[in-house]
Amino acid sequence: MIMEPNSENNENVLTRFCDLLGEHIGNESPYFQYDSSMKLAFSSFGLAVSTGIRIDATRELLEMEDKLYQNLSDSDTVLSDEHRKKLNHADDVWLDMKAKMSAGDIRASHLLAAHAHLSEALKNLTLLKKDDNFSEFVSDYNLKYLSKLSVFVYREAIGHVML
Repeated sequence: MIMEPNSENNENVLTRFCDLLGEHIGNESPYFQYDSSMKLAFSSFGLAVSTGIRIDATRELLEMEDKLYQNLSDSDTVLSDEHRKKLNHADDVWLDMKAKMSAGDIRASHLLAAHAHLSEALKNLTLLKKDDNFSEFVSDYNLKYLSKLSVFVYREAIGHVML
């Protein structure tokens, strides 16, 4: 363990406590990046809810993210059948966001931010899956549905909703 020489109480400032592992790990761990990206997505969903537009649909997205976030530490926490069915139809597609953003659509902007944060979280979750310390916590289920949720959020933001 590397200690900073002038740290207060010889506390190692290069590590943080990881709740998942129950130990201190390096600040640079993809775990902390994953966690921050998920929290930023939660925040973006909260901002999207605050617009007052399609509140129930946005809260549903927030609920799906919460289930996937909890799944990392509790594999028994899964999406409802209804949510899985919705996400299973969310295939990646290219949609032009220029028109939506040119119109100044605040909700769409917040949802696009959530999409970007979920994509970043997915990248870091993929890195965690390859790490022996975390691989048992990261399921293919979580990777699959986090990817699909990201696409679903993007489609919702642009207004290309799968029914």
